[in-house]
Amino acid sequence: MPKLLGKSLAAWVPQLEVVPPAALEPLRIWWQRARRVYPDATLKAWRCDWAVYWGFCEPRELVPLPATPETVAAFVLYCKEAGKKPATVSRYLSTIARFHRAAQLFNPCASEAVQMELKGMTNEVSTRQRQARGLGMAEIQAFLNSPGENFQTLRERAMLCVAYDAMTRRSELIAIDVEDLKFLADGTGRLLIRRSKTDQAGEGHVAYLSRQTVRHLHAWLKKAGIKDGPVFRRIIGRGTVTYNRQGKGRIGGRLSPEAVARAFKAVARYIKLPADDIESVSGHSVRVGATQDLLALNVDLASVMREGRWKTVRMPMRYGEHVMAAQGGMARAARQQGREGE
Repeated sequence: MPKLLGKSLAAWVPQLEVVPPAALEPLRIWWQRARRVYPDATLKAWRCDWAVYWGFCEPRELVPLPATPETVAAFVLYCKEAGKKPATVSRYLSTIARFHRAAQLFNPCASEAVQMELKGMTNEVSTRQRQARGLGMAEIQAFLNSPGENFQTLRERAMLCVAYDAMTRRSELIAIDVEDLKFLADGTGRLLIRRSKTDQAGEGHVAYLSRQTVRHLHAWLKKAGIKDGPVFRRIIGRGTVTYNRQGKGRIGGRLSPEAVARAFKAVARYIKLPADDIESVSGHSVRVGATQDLLALNVDLASVMREGRWKTVRMPMRYGEHVMAAQGGMARAARQQGREGE
């Protein structure tokens, strides 16, 4: 196998030797640029998508790159039979298409055969995605009011408060450095979110931090002895916090996205949410809960979009659909008509 793409990408494309020689150089150049331009979370998502696709092709002795429309259409059918959601399959196809375009090869995902299989899937399977259970201020406050001043409790309190005020995605939350925080004389704070999913150019966004959030941040930073670098870090043993600036080893380093999800689930268990709700808690649950709270307080959608750094209304409306239903025309009519009495 030509050693042109580096270990990571070669692992994604085990059958790289079948790629036409003219496509290898464009693919190599694209991969070098992609590693500089795209965040780690995006690269990881591509890696996972490709692993699923290659896992389909390899036992059937099908060539994943370049793929024929029939191969990709069969992959879509396989995903449908495996119970995959249309949104998930569309993401797989996007990754497959991206690799073919990068190699300057024909994109099989644009073929009629693949599009018909995908349309057939959406006609038969619900496109509705599972919604993460929101953790709003009511749930967060219940945890903040709980006893305990150990390392983990202080860290989780600070994480919840920052995630709520700044409506962070988990990747944004773990990327926060002390240098991104500004504490003001009135007790509030500001957070510079340097880069986000909708801000790949890194223009940045300044978020408001309440006095409550600042107090919990100070408590965590003081207890952990953190003066610079990552704010939210792994806790070693019962309470040693360190950080290796050279990036050697994983001990004491920046939290992973998966660690955020685990922490939020642990909070949900601690405040004794129902088992089904705990199962639905994810690393985005505080972002969902904050959106729902803002909409319940009649904060206008434009402001919600700005705080959450959304470019379109799709996701905030999806997160707040139950709140907005309760505030909609029929709900108001029911109240005014006296149909809400016992």
